[in-house]
Amino acid sequence: MNILLAVIALSFLILVHEVGHFIAARKAGVKVQEFSIFMGPKIYSWQKGETKYSIRAIPMGGFVKMEGEEEASDDERAFSKKPAWKRAVIIASGALMNILIAVIIMTVISFSMGYNTRSIAKLDDDSPLANAGIKAGDKIVSFDGKHIFHPNDLSVLLYVSDGSPTEIAYRREGEKGIIRTFVTPKKTTPIYLIGIVVENPEGKGSNVIQRVEKGSPAEKAGLIPGDILKKVDDVEIAERSDLSVYLQKTKDKPVNITIDRNGDIIEIHDVVPYATQTFYDLGVWFEYKKGDFFGSIASGINNSISTIRSVFYTLGWLFTGKATFRDISGPVGIVAYIGDVVDMGTGFTEKLLYLLQITAFLSLNLGVMNLLPFPALDGGKLVVILIEKIRRKPLDPEKEAWISMVGFFLLMLLLIATLVNDIPRLITR
Repeated sequence: MNILLAVIALSFLILVHEVGHFIAARKAGVKVQEFSIFMGPKIYSWQKGETKYSIRAIPMGGFVKMEGEEEASDDERAFSKKPAWKRAVIIASGALMNILIAVIIMTVISFSMGYNTRSIAKLDDDSPLANAGIKAGDKIVSFDGKHIFHPNDLSVLLYVSDGSPTEIAYRREGEKGIIRTFVTPKKTTPIYLIGIVVENPEGKGSNVIQRVEKGSPAEKAGLIPGDILKKVDDVEIAERSDLSVYLQKTKDKPVNITIDRNGDIIEIHDVVPYATQTFYDLGVWFEYKKGDFFGSIASGINNSISTIRSVFYTLGWLFTGKATFRDISGPVGIVAYIGDVVDMGTGFTEKLLYLLQITAFLSLNLGVMNLLPFPALDGGKLVVILIEKIRRKPLDPEKEAWISMVGFFLLMLLLIATLVNDIPRLITR
């Protein structure tokens, strides 16, 4: 089922991309020969005006075939006959449509599930921000000279932190201008977990298990959603923090978990917690809002900008060595990841919202990556148009075809490399 959902999500994103090209081509007066939903052999088609619309057999993506796009044409409405700026708009519109759809989806999610602002709700006792003089109610503006659009930006920037003092800028109510100071990120201590998520009414974690993570100690021990946590060893569990505090004391030592399952008291022995990875942190919790219409729109836009920027950061870190190619996933890994994200939801509505969330994230990545100046991508085609404008004459068709062929070959090599990354991960899940 999850694989089907992943295929539907990816097909939707590719189809949205092609719709962007289609709309821009029609608006620019280019003759569109065919608009196809899916790929492969044709199942059904119909003619409307000058365009043939078709449905094909392989349920993945689609395509737009324009007059004079890949072959010579004397038709005045051919793609190749249009001014360079119109062709550039048509090519860029696919990626821009992916970005627009992602912003809309993120806005809907922000309104439905709520969102975090840049205003600080509370600080940990030994928070680096508190030590730097920052208080609850302050609004973070920038970190290391980089504007903070969304609280997620801090996590992204801290990913490559080495713990050195870093400038942070913030605003404080009642004070004019931006305040700047230096903060020293703190290395977190490992957190010990058993791999469960509890029900969370009104932001307070209960002792009722909502979800059990795949492959976790909790799953191996036989815990299931709906179980009520009663004790860890001899300590009573009334809410999530009771379990968390105890596990930080016992660390990776086996514990006994007592649960209530449909009225039956069951004791599960020798559950071994695992430790999370350590990372640099600022010890901050951000304000959470829900139901604010205009705030949701702003959150959707800011979250999208934040995600787009993180794509460029990641690409830069790959070249500088701050991130490695082993962290990169291809289509196989993405399908598996979509399934994992959907599994996080407990009901239909929650699963749908999680699916929309990962779809928006992938749509932004698809849009940005397609605009990169790489042969065979839309960005590569935009570079060819730019070269044409500079040279004041079109690039030789044979040279353009050769560039596209080389780009396609390199993309295939990248696909194979990501498969080498993804398949071992799936085998060891």
